[in-house]
Amino acid sequence: MAANLPIELILCILDHVDIETYVAARSACCSWRKAATMSSTIRNALTELPVPIPPRADPLTNEEWNAYFCQIACLNLLGHRTHIDKTASRRALPEDCTPTTVLATSQDGQKMATLKGARTTIFTRPNKHSPWEYTQASTLYPLWTSVYRALMDGGSAGSGMALNPRYAKHCIAISSQGDLLAVGLGKTLQIYSLSGNEENGISSPAEYTLDQHDVIYAASPSTGYEETDGVIDSLEFTDDDTLLRIAIHQDTTTFQPNRVRYVGNPSALQHHHQTQTHTPLQYWRENIHHIHIDSASMAVTLGAGEEKVLLRGLRLLPSSYNPTTTILPQNQSSQPSLTSSHYFTASLQSGPTSAYCIGHIAISSSPPTSQQVTITRLLPFRQHHHHTTTSDPATESTTTPPSSQDSTTEIPRWNPLNLPTASSKSPLLSISPDNKLLAIYEPDPSPKEVGRGGIYVYCIEERGSVYTSHTKINASSAMDTDQRQVKQHSSVCLPLEEGNNILPWSFLLDNLRVSKVVGDGNGGYYEVMALAGRDVLEWRIH
Repeated sequence: MAANLPIELILCILDHVDIETYVAARSACCSWRKAATMSSTIRNALTELPVPIPPRADPLTNEEWNAYFCQIACLNLLGHRTHIDKTASRRALPEDCTPTTVLATSQDGQKMATLKGARTTIFTRPNKHSPWEYTQASTLYPLWTSVYRALMDGGSAGSGMALNPRYAKHCIAISSQGDLLAVGLGKTLQIYSLSGNEENGISSPAEYTLDQHDVIYAASPSTGYEETDGVIDSLEFTDDDTLLRIAIHQDTTTFQPNRVRYVGNPSALQHHHQTQTHTPLQYWRENIHHIHIDSASMAVTLGAGEEKVLLRGLRLLPSSYNPTTTILPQNQSSQPSLTSSHYFTASLQSGPTSAYCIGHIAISSSPPTSQQVTITRLLPFRQHHHHTTTSDPATESTTTPPSSQDSTTEIPRWNPLNLPTASSKSPLLSISPDNKLLAIYEPDPSPKEVGRGGIYVYCIEERGSVYTSHTKINASSAMDTDQRQVKQHSSVCLPLEEGNNILPWSFLLDNLRVSKVVGDGNGGYYEVMALAGRDVLEWRIH
């Protein structure tokens, strides 16, 4: 019956509904869709959003108004927040796994490696709903060398021959093809080949220690850089298994308590493809000492010796991420001696600013080797919007997410509680395979809420703005240009996601106990999965 209402009444109703209801009306029957796509209705809906509204003097057509709103709806995931299916289940593990079993899964979720003592077992499955099937098992005898080093380090710390607690955690990672296994304990990293075709793949692994001195930096660290004294906390193969991401914790340097390091040398592999074929383990034996990227070194470069900058939870974006609207400094985008370049995401903490960012790093091979780091995008963060007019004064002082017993969809969409604080020392970040969604887990900073936290989802898809304000664009461009030229190797303060930029606000999913966050797009929906021991929490965002 509502479909037969006069359009004047429909327009009156649309003037008093929330933005999610308005988005739903745009997909309803013809009369509601016609009313919801009128420029006057769109303008009224935009007043609820933290985005620039075209002045009435700008003669935008009705099609341009609708294109502008569709762009805003896409970047802010409007219409998705109320269409999320949450499930909780027990994690499917092989039968012989115990709570103390160290395990790791490949990125596609079809391969699993377990480690008990020095024995590793590999399992496979065709899909996430199938049971794990035993594939092979091997005894990693050289693994005891890392245990011996940990015992020696424990003794030097005053623990006799006892294993120092900070060295007692094994962590492993399995490659995408399931033929490589990385094992970390304390400061020691070993990479084994599980392929029967690899000579001495088990007895002679590639080995690297965090405190060794014969390492090769892709870019020489700047003055102010301190070598880590931490221990390995987690491992992950990336970039088609040519890089290994090492999360280092318990660091006591200026960059404490953690940093992220990528080891490997993808450019060397490209060279070998042109000359001779190297096996995966041969590649790692030659390049495991090659430090490709170090978050602490990047932070020093970014601060240029003038301010303290920290990059937490650094994660390289896939090579398929190639934003068309991002303009890099000219000297960074056209270097003839450029060895490699990557986009990355991390928590940027610099002075009063704490925000999640997207940046770019360019590594030059011309002596002396150097790197240029540019922050290309700052995502909205809670502190920046703490006193906006859309904030609820009663909740502004809250620094932690609300109780998990409360429905997070009841929090107003543009309340700062839907934004992360970006002040966590150990955030977890994950990117969807199509580079459109960024999932962030922030542990609760309160000591009373150990194990709790919040998951936030951003849309990081880049789109050229349909509408630009002619009164603001020149000043904005000048500001970005000046900031890019202030420092030769860094750009800390650009851009602030204001003015003409559309703000991709995150929304808070829930509070939960989580150890790992994985984002995956499949079958027309996005799935955010959190693992906590043997428990699995999943959200499907339709």
